[in-house]
Amino acid sequence: MRLTLLVGVLLGAAGPQSPALGTRVAPPAGGGEPTLGELLQRIESLEGDKATMQGAIDELRIQLGDNWLTEHRAQEIRAIVGDVLADADTRASLLQDEMTAGWSNHFFLASPDGRFRLQLEGQMQFRWVWSFHDEADRHKNGFELTRTKLGFRGHLFNRDLTYFVRGVFSREGGDLVLEDAWVRYHLDDRFSLRFGQFKLPFNREQLVSSARQLAVERSLVNQSHNIGRSQGLELMYLDGPTRINVAVSDGGTDNVAGGVFVQSNPLNSPALADGLAEFAVTARIESLLKGSWEQFDDFTSPPGEASGLLLGAAVHFHSGESGSALDEDEWYAVTADASFEWAGANAFAAFSYHFIDDPTFGEVNTWGLVLQGGAFFSSKFEAFARFEFGSLDFDFLPTTDLMVVTVGGNYYFDGHDLKLTADIGVGIDIVDFAWDSDIAGWRIDADGAEPQVVSRVQFQMLF
Repeated sequence: MRLTLLVGVLLGAAGPQSPALGTRVAPPAGGGEPTLGELLQRIESLEGDKATMQGAIDELRIQLGDNWLTEHRAQEIRAIVGDVLADADTRASLLQDEMTAGWSNHFFLASPDGRFRLQLEGQMQFRWVWSFHDEADRHKNGFELTRTKLGFRGHLFNRDLTYFVRGVFSREGGDLVLEDAWVRYHLDDRFSLRFGQFKLPFNREQLVSSARQLAVERSLVNQSHNIGRSQGLELMYLDGPTRINVAVSDGGTDNVAGGVFVQSNPLNSPALADGLAEFAVTARIESLLKGSWEQFDDFTSPPGEASGLLLGAAVHFHSGESGSALDEDEWYAVTADASFEWAGANAFAAFSYHFIDDPTFGEVNTWGLVLQGGAFFSSKFEAFARFEFGSLDFDFLPTTDLMVVTVGGNYYFDGHDLKLTADIGVGIDIVDFAWDSDIAGWRIDADGAEPQVVSRVQFQMLF
């Protein structure tokens, strides 16, 4: 407004003016040349206008300062920057919700309307293992790509219909094998139905991804007592702090004592293949007493994370297929677990029990206990320890026990996406055929053998 006043003053001085600023001076009578008196009058008028304009300019300088143009330009620049930032916020919102391609924790493609989304996921675990074993080859060590996986997940038509497909490259030979392939439909806010090939809802240690474990590898109790993946249908109920999963499937993947009892392996199998279950059902219930569901996707608790408590229990029943060699097979399993997390520390306890009534081997009873915990000593480094005990008893051989202690640490370069893990385990008792695990680095001991020692170092990358 002040600038407008100054322009007006300048424009008012552009033409002939009277002593009153901005008033036109009447031309001389008769239109002839002005007289000397008239010229003197005009000069006096112009001198007055000049004094008035100078006063206006001085007033503007006093009020705005000598840098008034610079300040005005700065205001315009600030306005432009504000518009750009607002546009950036809008674009960021679109990136998270409706962006068609890019990176948001994973690489993805999506339709502009948000109806379709395809997300690429990958996992690589590069591992060095050293084993002391009381036999001829007392010391062995080597490198391997323990897990190399590629997967795709997303939604189709709307966010209620989600899918996941993942393959894993074999540790021996590198063949690509289908690991997961399922579709889930959200019936409403609480119920969803999943079908395909997936992990059965049984023990928590197996349900937590191999990429989000505390130690380099899961416990030997878990390796023997988990029931793995199968093909089937699963109904999930999730309402606040309660989650219930019930699955009807082709039966569990038999890992008890290396899978020598039920001998069930339903992965990637045709519907009428031999060895599948006549009937199998698995059910798990979880109660979130404190914290969020997302924080229990792993076993760690970074500094600053809220405290949490999760309790879980599950049952599994598997009946051998009618007319097959396992016609009279019955397999029962139960498990219970508790997970605690508080800022910078974690603890986990799990118990599992299996009973198998096999026509060939008779009755098999096996149970196991896992206790583990960890704590951060800096924002990047976490130390952990694990104790596990197991026992297996069946008709043809005496009871075989397991007792292993493992200690180690994690260094998180960027969370689970980029981390280095190292641990060392000692077998207090011998490790026999019921508990050995090739992927974990534990071999079968002879009776009376010295304690077995396994050391592992692993680098992990997720994308």
